[in-house]
Amino acid sequence: MQHNISGANKKHDYYFSGMCVCNDCGSGMSGIIIKRKVKEKGYDCSRYRQYSTKACHCHEIKEKDILIHLKEFFKFTKQKYLKEIKDIKIEIKQENKTNDKFKLQNKLNILNEEYKMLINQKVKELAFCNNSMQREIIENTYKELEKEKMQSIAYLQGLIQSDEKKSLEEKIQELKTALEYFDEIINAKEPNRIILQMIIDKIYIHRDKTIRFKLKIDIDKLT
Repeated sequence: MQHNISGANKKHDYYFSGMCVCNDCGSGMSGIIIKRKVKEKGYDCSRYRQYSTKACHCHEIKEKDILIHLKEFFKFTKQKYLKEIKDIKIEIKQENKTNDKFKLQNKLNILNEEYKMLINQKVKELAFCNNSMQREIIENTYKELEKEKMQSIAYLQGLIQSDEKKSLEEKIQELKTALEYFDEIINAKEPNRIILQMIIDKIYIHRDKTIRFKLKIDIDKLT
């Protein structure tokens, strides 16, 4: 069966423009028009289209097929997210009232006290030492100890001030938001491209038309 492929005129007409990646060579997948019995939107490896088999292979796939796979993927992923929400709620119930930030602050307070004690100890040892060589040894020894202690203090201060760590409640909210997006795509006849861009990182297309989706919201990376 003969078929022709021509370039797309309007990039924004493609739901997955900028998201599809050739799994073989890593190049972006260009939007194309597949001409068979009817014209259909699709994608193919941009390197293959430019350099033919010298650079890659044909990865031609219809846009409607990607959408079908995506909806099934979202249905499956929904169950994972729902289970995660359930597990987090159980964790919240079991969690004691002492939060991570409070624990970190306690550790920081202890380190600050240890640092003060270290300085006081150095001062005492230097006060009773009259030998210049011994004084130099004491200075160098405490210099390294002070450096290590200050590095630990700075690290804890950074953790406390950082707003990257999400609370359990924030995890739940993020997952629930993703579920709402999933449902909207699953139930829509035509997907909202803005929502697709918000939740999809990459769509990897294999030569055998196998599709792998990478989402921007990853359970394993929620911390």
